[in-house]
Amino acid sequence: MSRSYKWIGGIGYILALIPYANVVSSILIAIAWIMMGRDTREKVFTITGIFTLILFALTLGLMGVLISAMPGLMMLQGLSESSLLKPFQVLGGLLTVLFAVIAIAVGVGIAAFVLEIISHFKAAKIFDNNWFKLGGWFRIGIAIALAISIPLVIASISSLALTVPSPGPAVLGLLLSVLWPIIIVVIVAFLSTIFSIIAFFTLPEEPVEAAEPEEQF
Repeated sequence: MSRSYKWIGGIGYILALIPYANVVSSILIAIAWIMMGRDTREKVFTITGIFTLILFALTLGLMGVLISAMPGLMMLQGLSESSLLKPFQVLGGLLTVLFAVIAIAVGVGIAAFVLEIISHFKAAKIFDNNWFKLGGWFRIGIAIALAISIPLVIASISSLALTVPSPGPAVLGLLLSVLWPIIIVVIVAFLSTIFSIIAFFTLPEEPVEAAEPEEQF
């Protein structure tokens, strides 16, 4: 039986680069990892797919909570300072749910990201595919770039607040001075996705003998 997940995973990572279509990409990517786990009997692939699906469900739940909270947030407009607490009293339950969903989604997102890195290195070893290894290393690069860029952006915003930019090219220059670390993160993330696309599409069609699960990976 051919490996259909090579096409599902490749198309899923392609859709991850397309705005709006990336909503569907999470489902396809999760299915691909789960199918790979069933084919190779590697539990880490299956767990990666499950966590990706959970993160997708949490994202939908977060959007639902935000939509439910919109009417109450609209009440903030035009209210006096003495009346500002009323919407928050009405939204108390929704805000609690919102913060809870955000906290859970962040935790699941970090876990899914780490599992995806591990899965890429594991797939590189099982299928002797260096594209998976590159995808894993570049995902590590995303984490490093984020850790460096966040304090840089905060420092740049703080210094920008003390200056009054003149209109024209000066404004663009200031924006680039603030956003360049984020641009690097986006480039690294883009390349990591490209490597994942190539990795899935270069998987062999014929199934190989399933590897025995290892205790450590």
